[in-house]
Amino acid sequence: MTSAYIFYFSSFVASLINPFWGLVGLIFSVLIRFQDRYPDIVSIKPFSLLFLGMVIGCFIHRDSLSKHHWKQDKLLIGMLIVSIFGLLVMNPSDLIPQTWEFVSALAFYFFATRILQERRQFIILFAVMSCCIVYMGYEAIQDVTLHPLTTPFIDIRNGRWQGLGYYQNANEFGQLMITTLPFLFAALLMKNSIFFKAIAICFIAILIYVVGKTESRTVMIILGMMIMLTFILRGRGNVIKKTIQSSILGFLLLVGLSYAPGPIQDRLESVLNAGSDKSFQGRVRAWEQGFDMLTWYPITGIGKGQWLDYHGRRPHNSYVEIMAELGIAGIILFLMTLRLSFREFKPFFSNEHESSQNMNGKEWKSNNHEPPPEQNKSKIPITASIDMETKTVAIAVVVVFVGWLVYIFLGNQAYAVWTYFYIGLCGAVRNLLPDAYHAHNEKVFT
Repeated sequence: MTSAYIFYFSSFVASLINPFWGLVGLIFSVLIRFQDRYPDIVSIKPFSLLFLGMVIGCFIHRDSLSKHHWKQDKLLIGMLIVSIFGLLVMNPSDLIPQTWEFVSALAFYFFATRILQERRQFIILFAVMSCCIVYMGYEAIQDVTLHPLTTPFIDIRNGRWQGLGYYQNANEFGQLMITTLPFLFAALLMKNSIFFKAIAICFIAILIYVVGKTESRTVMIILGMMIMLTFILRGRGNVIKKTIQSSILGFLLLVGLSYAPGPIQDRLESVLNAGSDKSFQGRVRAWEQGFDMLTWYPITGIGKGQWLDYHGRRPHNSYVEIMAELGIAGIILFLMTLRLSFREFKPFFSNEHESSQNMNGKEWKSNNHEPPPEQNKSKIPITASIDMETKTVAIAVVVVFVGWLVYIFLGNQAYAVWTYFYIGLCGAVRNLLPDAYHAHNEKVFT
C-alpha cells in the first residue's frame, strides 16, 4: 500500500509541474483502481487529490494548453445545465453529488482536448494504459493458474473470468481488456522496431486470451469489429477494394471462431437467439420503461441518477439512460456531441491526402508549420502533410471510440469518465493537424 501512496502524491506533484504527466497518472489511477485493492487508501480521497492537482496544474500552465475552439464544449455544458435543471425540479436533494459526478466526468473531456497536443503524447498515454491493462490481465492469468479453486478472478456462478472491485463483472473486465487493442494494432502497423512489435504481439495475445475467458458476447463482437475497422480505415484503395478486404477478414474471423472452445461458441450462438435470451428480454423491458419515462417528463427527464427510483433494474443502455434522465434536450445534445466528435476525423480521411500540391515546380509541405504562400492558400490540400503514423494514431482513437459507443449501447456508462474522455480524445486529434490547416480550413469542423 505504501507504493500506492507514493504513486498518488507523485502524480499530484507531476500535475503541478506538467499537466500531461498528471493526466497519465490520473488515467492510470482510474484504470487500476488502487482503492479496490487497498480499501484503507480511500481515506486520502485519491481521485479528488489527483483531480485537484490537474485543475491547479492546468491553471498554472494555462498558456501552454490548446487554444482551439470546440463546439462540443457548449454542447456538454448544455448537458450539464439540463442535468442541473432536471435535478432542481425532480430531486433537489441529489443535486450536489450528482452534479459533482457529472462535472468530474466532463473534466476528462477538458483535460484530453487541452493537454494532448502531440502524437508523442498520444503514444505515451496509450502505452501506459496498455501496460496497466496487460498487467491486470496477466494478474488474472497468474492467480487462476496458481489458485484455481479460490481465485477471485472467476465468477463461481458461471465460471467466467472477472476482475477485482469495479471490474468484478465479466463484461466490464472484458471491455477493459480490449480498451487499447486498437493502439496495439497501430503499433504493429507503424514503422517502429521489431522489439516494440514483439511486445505489441505479446500484449495482444494476453488480452485476447483473457477476453475469451470472460466469454462476453458483446466484447467478442466488438473485438472483431475493431480488427476489421482498423484495417479498413488504414487500407488503401477505393470503397469496393476495402469492402472486399473487410469481407475476407470477416470470413477468416468466423472460421477462427468456429474452432473456439465450446463455451465461447455457445455464448456467440446465443446472440442469434436473442428473442429467447432472458438477459436480452430483461434489457428490452428496461428500454421500454425508459421511453415511458420520457413521455412522463419530456422536458426535465426524471433527473440524473434517478433511474432506479423508477425501475428496479439498471437500464443497460447509456443512450436510453440519458434520454430518460435528461429528457429530450439531454439526448439531443449528447447525440450532437457524438456527431461533432466524428467530424474531427474528416481531415484524416479526406481524399486530398493522396496527393500533394505542386506550386511553380516546388512542393509545399505544411509539416513545418509554415503557412502556404498567400496567392495559393485557398487551393492547397493541407491534409497532404498528414503522415501515415499520425493518421494511424487517429485511426486508433476513432476505433476505440466506436468500440466504446457500441459497448455502452448495452452498458450503464452514460456519465462514466471514460465516455467523456474518449469524446475528448476525438477532439484532441485536431491538435495533431498542422497549424496551417487550422488557419485556412477551420470550417471543416463546423
